[in-house]
Amino acid sequence: MATFEKVNIPVEAGCEKVFSFLGDFRNFEELLPDKVKNWRADENSCSFTIEGFSDMSMRIDGKYPCRSIHIVPDGKAPADFSLEYFFREKGDQRCDVSVVFKVALNPFMKTIAAGPLQKFVDKLARKLQDHFL
Repeated sequence: MATFEKVNIPVEAGCEKVFSFLGDFRNFEELLPDKVKNWRADENSCSFTIEGFSDMSMRIDGKYPCRSIHIVPDGKAPADFSLEYFFREKGDQRCDVSVVFKVALNPFMKTIAAGPLQKFVDKLARKLQDHFL
């Protein structure tokens, strides 16, 4: 599995508030890139189309308050993957969040996809920070 991550992202909100926001897929759309279309979500699952690529569905597989959220594919996916958020309390109004995206890619696909996937993780992190400014 290839791993793409952004660790210890400072977020200007308490852990409970950030955990609650990320633990509900209805909030997730504002973190995604513009290429995501046909967004549909409930609290624990979502589906969407990545423009020029594929339809995808995800579900929250585990929520561990103020520790982590584990997201996995729901149904058919172009590759096996997981997206995890890890939380570390830094005070009443601040926490650090780490975003870890793991995906099964063959060596050839990894060389092609590594840059865009890291940019995806970086964008999730930046938009999360911006949301809580």
